[in-house]
Amino acid sequence: MASIQDYFINDRIGEISPRAVFMSDIVAGLNFESLQRNSIMWTLRNTVRLHSEELGVRIIIVEPNGRVIDDSNRDAADSLVGKTLLHPQVIEALNGGSSTKFYRDDEYVLNIAEPIRDESSGRVGAVLFVDGLEDVFIALAEIRTQLYLYSIVVGLFVMVLIFVMSHMLITPLRQIVRVVQRLAAGQLNMRIPVTSRDEYSILSRTFNDMTEKLEQVEKTREEFVSNVSHELKTPLTAIKVLSESILSQESVPEAVSREFMQDISSEVDRMVTITNDLLALVKVDQREQSLNLASTDINVLVEDILKRLSPIAEQKKVVLLYEQGRTAVTMADEIKLALAISNIVENGIKYTPKGGTVKVIVDCDHQNAFITIQDTGIGIPEEEQDKIFNRFYRVDKTRDRDTGGTGLGLAISRSTILLHNGSIKLTSSPEEGSVFVLRIPLRGATA
Repeated sequence: MASIQDYFINDRIGEISPRAVFMSDIVAGLNFESLQRNSIMWTLRNTVRLHSEELGVRIIIVEPNGRVIDDSNRDAADSLVGKTLLHPQVIEALNGGSSTKFYRDDEYVLNIAEPIRDESSGRVGAVLFVDGLEDVFIALAEIRTQLYLYSIVVGLFVMVLIFVMSHMLITPLRQIVRVVQRLAAGQLNMRIPVTSRDEYSILSRTFNDMTEKLEQVEKTREEFVSNVSHELKTPLTAIKVLSESILSQESVPEAVSREFMQDISSEVDRMVTITNDLLALVKVDQREQSLNLASTDINVLVEDILKRLSPIAEQKKVVLLYEQGRTAVTMADEIKLALAISNIVENGIKYTPKGGTVKVIVDCDHQNAFITIQDTGIGIPEEEQDKIFNRFYRVDKTRDRDTGGTGLGLAISRSTILLHNGSIKLTSSPEEGSVFVLRIPLRGATA
């Protein structure tokens, strides 16, 4: 407010000061010695009256001795005409200097005094302009009141805005906290509602994605436990039935006893196979384990695998073909990689009918080695292709059981390829066969 007050007062000073100088020049031109003449006095009084009415100020003309020779309030009771005026601004002006002073003790008054210099006699008089600033301070009071009102309105608005903004910020956080608490309690199906596109929504979507993955991991774990239990329960049940059959008979023919013992041995072998596959899968899943990396010629590795599997292919009367492109050498764990490739090739042989073919192609570019395994087998339905790498998953469980599979081979293969920073892709059509493409980086895996 002080700056606004100064602005108004300085504006009034700027308006009055030039008039005071102008008035002093007019009076100086009239000559104090000739002011006793009626015509000259009439001219002075008329000039004072006009300027006083125009500016709305009181104008007082003072002789060098301090006597007032004219006052714009000459007809009022407080007229100073003929009296001596010893006002501080007048005294300063009589001494030859301009003076401006603002008083605000009893009333708001602005005094501006200018000296009058008589060029002929050198005598100095003064012109005093007295301006009441009540209108200025009334306007300032109104402005002050308006500012207070505006401050109150703005303060209320800011408080409402803060309340609304805090509600908007806290509500999503509370929803997130509630969902996290329920998630910690085991309710993995909980999701955070997403209704906008702000940062909270991004956080909510990310959290929901994480929750879905946790829920999927939990489902996978439950399915895994269930599948392991089922897979081990089947041979255990068979062993129990066979052994009880032998024990329930007092005299069992040697041929029957031998047959039962062979069946028991077969079921034990099946349990051993399942256990070994599970142990292999667990080891592969431990990503932090160290790979025994060594320079590996994938062409030679595949040739050795096909030699080991050729008796199985001959027994099923399936043609096993090998096609070599460019030589592919990389850093890999030869034992684990051989198991991964062998599982896929063996599956191709198992599920390819008599007279069919399984073809393995090895090639590379400047970054990756590619192992393509094609078969003319039964194929895999499109809706099943995303699931075949799941543990214990079977497209046809009965047929898999007949061929002695555990449903873990492809899961082991996929985990091993990923462990080598590679990838595995499948394209297949029912009754037309399947194509697996394994990609292994030539620059090696991270041990």
